[in-house]
Amino acid sequence: GSCTGGTGSTVTGTGKLKGRRGVILQYRAVLLDFDGTLVDTSEGIFHSIAVAFQKMGMPLPPKEILRHFMGPPIYYSFQTFAGMDAQQAELATQFFRVDYEEDGVYRSKPYDGLPELLRRLREENIKIGVATLKPEKMAKLLLSRFGISDLVDVCVGSRSDEMDSATKAQIIDRVLEQLGEISKQDAVLIGDTKYDREGAQQAGVDFIAAAYGYGVGPEEEAASVFVARDTEALLTFFFPIEL
Repeated sequence: GSCTGGTGSTVTGTGKLKGRRGVILQYRAVLLDFDGTLVDTSEGIFHSIAVAFQKMGMPLPPKEILRHFMGPPIYYSFQTFAGMDAQQAELATQFFRVDYEEDGVYRSKPYDGLPELLRRLREENIKIGVATLKPEKMAKLLLSRFGISDLVDVCVGSRSDEMDSATKAQIIDRVLEQLGEISKQDAVLIGDTKYDREGAQQAGVDFIAAAYGYGVGPEEEAASVFVARDTEALLTFFFPIEL
């Protein structure tokens, strides 16, 4: 759809229309990370992590360590943040996934305002992709459970299991490939972790930092075209209010 800015809009060198806030209105594809960006999965993930530690007979690490578990593949987190060896991490991942699929997964919900944002973007014929490191099957199950599957054109996650070593950049590439005919400069990823930032940089797409979820670090802020402190801010980024 043609986005025409009101007074004060300027066309940039790339031929993209900018709104009065210097906002690019013409991304043709908006990609979203899942956990901490589109969906608040923290309660369920923390619940299933606690179950995994209990079954491993290990003490639960403090909250400030646990928050690092949000974003990276869980197998990696057990090794990196809990000091497990490969074998322990594999077992803990199995405990985590059994509980998460039976219980934890249902303790999550989309962030307020996100379904509305997706609807508005789709009205402008902007393609929507979900790019996540969590298992694709699980992400699709949740989108459908929340009744927002029809707002997403493509959902790509890790394949078959958590040991899939696809990087965020590869997942972004898979999304763009499936969306078809979208050039990198016309796409943006909304995310909240260093994996999202690095993935966007490696894939060559713009990055928006979603600070309303579990928070973002200074590097994520520095690398972003915009920092969204709340979901309202995302709406005004894509749809600047003409004063």
